[in-house]
Amino acid sequence: MLAIGLGMRLYQLGQPLERDFDEGVYLQSLRAMSHGFALYSQTFYSQPPFFLESVFPIYALAGQTLWAGRLAIALLSLCGLIGAWLLGKALQGYTGAFIALLLTLTSVSFLNESRVLQADGPSVALSLLAVGLAFHWWQKPAGWRGLLLAILSGAALALSIFTKFLVAPALLPVASLVLARYWQLRRSPQGEASPAQHQRLVLWAPVAGILAFLLVTLLLFLPFLASFPVMFQSIVSFHTQSSESFRYTLRTLTLPLLAQGLLTPLTLAGLAGTIIAGLRRDWRVVPLLLWLGGTLAVLLEQRPLFAHHLIALVPPFVGLSALGSPDLAALRRWLQAGSRESQRYPALASSIMVIVLAISCTYAFGQDILYFRQPPHPVTPVGPLQRVATDLEHFTKPGDMVISDEPLAVALAGRDTPPWLVDTSSVRIHTGYLTLQDLITASQEPQVRAVLFFSSRFHLPEVEGYHSWVAQHFHLVRTYGKDGTGHPQELWVR
Repeated sequence: MLAIGLGMRLYQLGQPLERDFDEGVYLQSLRAMSHGFALYSQTFYSQPPFFLESVFPIYALAGQTLWAGRLAIALLSLCGLIGAWLLGKALQGYTGAFIALLLTLTSVSFLNESRVLQADGPSVALSLLAVGLAFHWWQKPAGWRGLLLAILSGAALALSIFTKFLVAPALLPVASLVLARYWQLRRSPQGEASPAQHQRLVLWAPVAGILAFLLVTLLLFLPFLASFPVMFQSIVSFHTQSSESFRYTLRTLTLPLLAQGLLTPLTLAGLAGTIIAGLRRDWRVVPLLLWLGGTLAVLLEQRPLFAHHLIALVPPFVGLSALGSPDLAALRRWLQAGSRESQRYPALASSIMVIVLAISCTYAFGQDILYFRQPPHPVTPVGPLQRVATDLEHFTKPGDMVISDEPLAVALAGRDTPPWLVDTSSVRIHTGYLTLQDLITASQEPQVRAVLFFSSRFHLPEVEGYHSWVAQHFHLVRTYGKDGTGHPQELWVR
């Protein structure tokens, strides 16, 4: 099934050309890294360090193209499939493992984010792996195996959170398992204690996991200690300011989009799994519900909320679905024994869960087929992007820099944006992290040869004077059409 998952991710990986504006931002960031520019201090970067640090080696080895960046995402996303198997197996054996893996494999949300150069897919995949390892540790905490599972879970959790803070709620199920284990040890009679060495390992395994989390965190942030104030502004202050600036979008954008993300068959399977786990009095539903509740809280606070953020809902619902996996052995015994009353309700619950899972997986599989037959439309039409790239190659030479509100077009031409202007998103402009003076100062640098107005971002009120300044210092060489707000798409060259 891993091979199937990899094939689904690699199929037509290069198409469409631009699935999200962020792809151009991160592609230019990777190009800046390849030229030796440091993250945060020289290159604007609004995510924790591990995302680009994990993508860059594969990007560099596979040809330094958009396809190479997406390949790195596809390979990292396989951690999520492994994590789903581990989580399901820890919850309900091989039946749970198969169900969790199948639901994750067929999730069109997880599939799409596994094929886009964004941080959401890898962070969710690593968080699923971390929680799966934590539940395996809970199941078998003793011995060196338990110690290793705790260390791996702590390390994976750190990597997931410092890929993107969106998955920080994964801390909740892991922490609740640790607390439950210590509570259990305190209540267990002394005479039932396992051998002394194993008992010590059970006690110290969570400590080792926490140390692994802290050590990985230190290793990730150590190279950026000198630029920590800038880093903090980029990965924390920038997002808090964004949440404040876009707070008005709660009713108009956040709630409708969140409702859309919850109205899925996977949600139905998760709800059914929660009910069945409650009927079975399986306390392990509590960590998973904490995970889901924390994720919903984060999504409600996310401003602005985009569709790609909804992938964070997939792991907790997968876990809840696996926890309510049908007891096939009980169902078989009931069918063989007739209508024995003691087996009736467990068999009925298992039958309902089988039906719900069948509906969910069938619908998800149909969505996957539709996804491949009718791929998502590119954010920007391919033809105009390629024409702009051709003109940039003609009017500039390698080594020249281009300022643009469409960074992917610049990358397709084999040209770079100034490192501090890899991200010219409307969010950065609205929050004041990219100002008119920033654009003018960067445009005065001798390496900047051209300015491309392609979307409406450089016409936002906060930077509306930039076009007039460019018209005074550059020459118009191409006009392509109009952007979404009616402004001309222009290429200016010095």
